[in-house]
Amino acid sequence: MSDRLPFSAIAIGLCLALLMWIMPLRSELAFWRPPFVLLLVTYWLFRQPHYYGVVFAWLVGLAVDLLFGEILGQHALAMSVAAYLVMSQQHRTHHFRILYQSVFVAVVVLAYEVVLLSVRLAVEDIDAVLPVFYSVLSSALVWPLLYTILQKLHREQW
Repeated sequence: MSDRLPFSAIAIGLCLALLMWIMPLRSELAFWRPPFVLLLVTYWLFRQPHYYGVVFAWLVGLAVDLLFGEILGQHALAMSVAAYLVMSQQHRTHHFRILYQSVFVAVVVLAYEVVLLSVRLAVEDIDAVLPVFYSVLSSALVWPLLYTILQKLHREQW
């Protein structure tokens, strides 16, 4: 039996991640929201790098751009860069303890946020730059819980 995730699991996971992304939060808490779609793609790249890669991440990022009406291609580019980082280090980081993986995920999210910030700075005027990076810390804190839940679901379901 194939270890590959079925399309329905990917679609459900993406829908849940998008719902968590658009869930209303107070403005001071919104900056702390982790990029759940990126974290989910990172998990899939950790788990099955031979099935999912940079092109998959690019397509997911393009879908995010289209769904949210963002600058077309900014999330696609940022997810591609993040996916490249994950794929280039996957053979090492897959065997790390969960806390070391959290540090690596923070680096991946930082790269993602830097690419998004660079595109936004090139296109529009942004006042506050520092709050953009709060999601890096929250992603590192959320990763152990998310990874454990997804591992358990992966073992039981697929």
